[in-house]
Amino acid sequence: MATIQDRIKEIEEELHKTEYNKATQKHIGILKAKLSRLELEAQSHKKGGGEGFSVPKSGDSTVALVGFPSVGKSSILNKLTSQESKIGSFAFTTLTVIPGTLNYKGAQIQILDLPGIIENASVGSGRGREVLSMVRNADLVLVVTDVEAKGVDRIIFELHRAGIVLNRRRRNISVKKANSGGIKIHKPRKVDIDDDDIKDVLKEFKITNADVFIRESITMDDLIDHLKGNTIYAPALFVVNKIDLPHKRENIENLKQFGRVVEVSASANIGMEKLKEEIYQSLELIRVYLREKSGYVDTERPLVLRKGIVVREVVRKISREMLESFKYAIIAGPHRKQAELRVGLEYELLDSDILTIISRN
Repeated sequence: MATIQDRIKEIEEELHKTEYNKATQKHIGILKAKLSRLELEAQSHKKGGGEGFSVPKSGDSTVALVGFPSVGKSSILNKLTSQESKIGSFAFTTLTVIPGTLNYKGAQIQILDLPGIIENASVGSGRGREVLSMVRNADLVLVVTDVEAKGVDRIIFELHRAGIVLNRRRRNISVKKANSGGIKIHKPRKVDIDDDDIKDVLKEFKITNADVFIRESITMDDLIDHLKGNTIYAPALFVVNKIDLPHKRENIENLKQFGRVVEVSASANIGMEKLKEEIYQSLELIRVYLREKSGYVDTERPLVLRKGIVVREVVRKISREMLESFKYAIIAGPHRKQAELRVGLEYELLDSDILTIISRN
């Protein structure tokens, strides 16, 4: 009798040999749904245990270095931070997670050098599950390769298989299960997936009665990722190391289909400052400076926050008592048209804003 792993392997082989086109689109979607459901089943049967990686998050954000062994992740960590990660020209030099801190523009960014990803990491090979669990907790993923740029699609596949989707946002989908009534689909006309295809995918996940709400255009992959339930969506940069070595330009250009590409050489110190800036921008961090009653502004120690934060969240960070006595705030900054703005708690902050909090007492 075929095991779950045997069935997973069969579907993977069929996916590999099936050419993607309009005629095979539905078939491939159903195969992916079957594969995702079997992988979830396999995970539920897997017993815990084994040594894991335990690195507490620190700083303002966490970045995970992901890639095959020997592409230079440790060298990149050493250039970005003061951490001395062991470097070698052979596989599996890094056997544990090595953290370092990048201090940049007032932000303290935790960088994690993870063991190299190998084939079938998502199903446990090479301690892959432990490695990928660390990736799930990161705010940004740096997929590191060398100038040959081989196997990046495989890394993306292993991450996706583990429920980590790169450079794609969560779609507006909800599924409300019911006890009867079959599957009812509510979607706008612009969604070009057939209702029958949606129902077939849901049935693969053993959902036969539900209200399905799709509020924007989606793909079969979007629906499957939603139904898996364990999917996270992470921003990613693709870092090509050893750019000082001879290489074919098309290998690097092909990576741009996956996201932003940064070319560096850690050993020759090429492109490292650009990489720092790209990391900072990708994390969408902003700096907010607090002005004291005396008028003093501490420019050395800004609050480092996420883009989109409002005054309320900053005040709460400082003190709950201050939130209760809040009267208004005064904002000034280089990105403001007015010299000063008097605002309330729901006002959104911009990078380099100077914030003065006025209390009722």
